[in-house]
Amino acid sequence: MIEFLTIILIVSAVFLVIVILMQQGKGQEMGAVFGGSSQTIFGASGAGNFLTKTTAVLAVIFMASAFLISYISAKQVSPIAIKSYIKKAEKPSLVKKVAKPAPKALAKKPLKTVK
Repeated sequence: MIEFLTIILIVSAVFLVIVILMQQGKGQEMGAVFGGSSQTIFGASGAGNFLTKTTAVLAVIFMASAFLISYISAKQVSPIAIKSYIKKAEKPSLVKKVAKPAPKALAKKPLKTVK
């Protein structure tokens, strides 16, 4: 379930960025005066309403999927009991570990000097 919601979250984020970048900025009118193009993909009046509604829908989908992912993942994690860690720390080890001697093949050999 979380994998499906993560895919929805990523896809909605990508489309949200694309839709926001397609929208006309507030300073766009002055750019058209100095030789900028005033033609749009959606026409003169249709772009504002369509892109605004699409942005709102994508934002709701993005926020809902993020909320559901966090809610589901919070329910799956069990709380940590600190008593179990304290009990483990209180028990001293009765067996001491002794280092094993190195095998004879790996023991250091004296270096031969060349005359």
